[in-house]
Amino acid sequence: MAKQPGRTYLIKIGDGESSEAFSTLCGLTTKGLTINNNFYDNTTAACGAEAGALWRSARTGIKSISFSGDGLLEDEDAEKRLIAVAMAADAVANFQVIVPGLGTFAGAFGVEANEIGAEMEGDINYAISMTSVGAPTFTEES
Repeated sequence: MAKQPGRTYLIKIGDGESSEAFSTLCGLTTKGLTINNNFYDNTTAACGAEAGALWRSARTGIKSISFSGDGLLEDEDAEKRLIAVAMAADAVANFQVIVPGLGTFAGAFGVEANEIGAEMEGDINYAISMTSVGAPTFTEES
C-alpha cells in the first residue's frame, strides 16, 4: 500500500434520512480507529498434571470498534448533526470511517463524548469519541 496523506482519512456522519447521505466532519485534524477484541479467561488445571505449568486459555468475547477525533469547529451541517445526535435520547447515528488504501468501516456508532472547548486567543475546537452499536461492516478498498 502506498503512503497516504492524513487529510484523506475521513470520518463521515449520516443525515438520518431513509436514503442516507454522509457528510464529512471537515474540522477534524486528528483521527483514530481501534478494533477491540475482548478475551475472557477460561483456564483450568490439566487433570493429572495439576503441578505442571499452567498456561492461560481464553475465548473471544465482545468485539467492538471505536473511533475518535479532534480538531477545529467549522460551523458546518455535519458538526451540527453530530451535536444533535449527541444530545438525543438515543445518541446513535450511522458513520463511515474511510481509511485510504485500506477501506471503509461503516455502521451505527454511539456518541460516547463530544467535547467543545477554546482558549481565549485561539479557535474553538472539539473532540469526539464513538463506539460501535451492533456489528459494523468493513469494505476493503480495491
